[in-house]
Amino acid sequence: MSGVDTSALLHNMSAPPKTLVKYNGLEGLTQQAGPGGSGVTGLKYTNPTVFGQAVRFVIPPAYFGQEPESILTLLQISHDSKFTSATEQLSALINQRAKKLPLPEGCAVIKTNGQEPEIWTDALSVLAILTKCTDTIWLRSKSPSLAGARNKRNVSLLVPPLFVQHLPKAPQ
Repeated sequence: MSGVDTSALLHNMSAPPKTLVKYNGLEGLTQQAGPGGSGVTGLKYTNPTVFGQAVRFVIPPAYFGQEPESILTLLQISHDSKFTSATEQLSALINQRAKKLPLPEGCAVIKTNGQEPEIWTDALSVLAILTKCTDTIWLRSKSPSLAGARNKRNVSLLVPPLFVQHLPKAPQ
């Protein structure tokens, strides 16, 4: 590296930073809990309000734990020969329903007290949520996991404020 001046890069070697970066956007959600050198250990986070609308999805009891063939029967849908299996057909139906739900491309899965509104109560809508979510997030573009949905009875999503206005008011 002859001819290159690196002295400007060495000024911060083994020395504390001279710049303090501070973000106050979450300030209202914290309270001082005691001394803490970094500020992190001495803070407790509170959650006075939820940013958005929690919506709960509960699978109808008859559908819980069922195989794709049984679910199609319960939905009163006969096997379509263009699909090689009931799983493929049910996945296609779930993807179609997920595209029509007025939700963002992704929503956080949250723990709730079970009192949140159930806006969509039909089995296909609930399956569109249960089969496309993990323990933390729902993604519209995720491939449906029918095996994963067999173990989940319900889930609550946090719908961001900009999408709340698009939610139906009454259960559908």
